[in-house]
Amino acid sequence: MGLCEEIMKKISIIIPCYNIADYLERCWQSLYQQTIGIDSLECIFVNDASTDDGKTLTKLEEIERECPDSVLVINLSANQGPGSARNIGIEYANGKYIQFLDADDELKNDACMKLYELAETNVADIIQFNHLYILGEQTKSSENSKENQLYIISSREERIPFLNATIVSYGCTNKFYRAELIRKAQVAFPNENIRYEEPLFVYPLFLMANRVYLLNDELYLYYFRADSMVTSLLGKRLLDHPRVQLMLLEFLMSKGKIYDEFKDVIEIYFLWSFYCETLSFAANYEDAILPIDFFRYMQEICRKFFPGWKESGLIEMLSDTDKKVLSSLEIVFKDQMELEKFLLSIR
Repeated sequence: MGLCEEIMKKISIIIPCYNIADYLERCWQSLYQQTIGIDSLECIFVNDASTDDGKTLTKLEEIERECPDSVLVINLSANQGPGSARNIGIEYANGKYIQFLDADDELKNDACMKLYELAETNVADIIQFNHLYILGEQTKSSENSKENQLYIISSREERIPFLNATIVSYGCTNKFYRAELIRKAQVAFPNENIRYEEPLFVYPLFLMANRVYLLNDELYLYYFRADSMVTSLLGKRLLDHPRVQLMLLEFLMSKGKIYDEFKDVIEIYFLWSFYCETLSFAANYEDAILPIDFFRYMQEICRKFFPGWKESGLIEMLSDTDKKVLSSLEIVFKDQMELEKFLLSIR
């Protein structure tokens, strides 16, 4: 739709869109005004079968007409969720680098220039930067990256901090990716409408990335909205979180030698993310429900895949609260009430 396939853009920016017409102009202007120049960008808007009487699609088509050489609109016939929408965007991406952007958020006007120049200068596979969280008049940095440093990963020991969530996060929008790495790693978001979907895509990249730059700069403006799908569904879709982590474990186990080399690190990450983090979410989201039957299923999964977890020396990486949560793997809760009592104790 207007893109010159033979010309590689510097950056492909992939934007899933669902019933978001009121915020698209703000998002688009943040791209159009990038100091790198709109001609350097490939903006891929994926309309995920919006149901707002054509408002989102109409706005997207208007944007595409405004800048046809730098905008591609993909219109899906059935709603597939943001993960699938991003996967489809990746299939069309022609840029040397890839950036994800939610349609109700913005990039700072110098973000693409900074990230591109930094990636080129440092031959970076991934750059992690910060979100600036915005809630009304209040703002706060995500502080995911607290330094400005290039990490060259050439040993197992140097890779471990990227696999145990100590210096990086596993969200997708606070990162700038070399497209070649994504294709080499064969990663993808879940192909179903599921929340907490990002680690399935992001985590495996850190098994293969050799040059990671942590940038202490808030380049992404992340707006919190009470009516947003993410905000309203986090508690209700709690069980999506462990499901995604189990998909991730299965993907990692399929990687053979790489998985075997880092199995002990992945074990602790999985126990933390699949089990401890899920229980923490259940304890702290008021609308979250963790059914006792699903909780018992989670216990069985942990025991099945990592029966010797108590002997792992890497458990010391966990916080005292996480260790307390992990100890509940050995507790037999007789009913939902006992489980809820335990969840209250870890708030």
